[in-house]
Amino acid sequence: MKKIYNISIILFILCFSGVEGTAQEQDERAALQKQQQVLQEQVATLKREQDFLLFRKTMYAADSKYLVLNSEKKTGQLMYKNRVLKDFRFTPSRNFPGAVQSGMLVLTKKSEGKTDRNALIFGTALIIQWKRAVVPKREARIPAISLTKKDMLSVFSAVEEGATAYIVR
Repeated sequence: MKKIYNISIILFILCFSGVEGTAQEQDERAALQKQQQVLQEQVATLKREQDFLLFRKTMYAADSKYLVLNSEKKTGQLMYKNRVLKDFRFTPSRNFPGAVQSGMLVLTKKSEGKTDRNALIFGTALIIQWKRAVVPKREARIPAISLTKKDMLSVFSAVEEGATAYIVR
């Protein structure tokens, strides 16, 4: 009986000493997972910055005008090489923030006329238009940003089909 009592006490001590070690290991594992998540976010941020710098380098070499749109600040710039030609503010549509991802877009169509007014269409990704312009029904689901008339006329006349825009978050 004494033997069984001693063995049960030893097993009891071993069981509870093991629980303390696993709790400490779980805390360390949680801390490492959190640190890994922070590092992954930093890597993603650095990758976005690297992509933007490569885009600017390419545009400098291509000798063409391009747009840089900041979706968080709701500002944009018309640029040539490394010079800012025009700063402007824009008003995004309701579906703009979630639908448009950061990165490069290519201008596929410039529409101008009484029905469409002036609009820059970047495929199915984005439309840049004058504030009072009516979006054509075929492009109603595409995210849009609106500029003032003065800014829209400047940007519209400066860029050509095939020009690029870069969306920064």
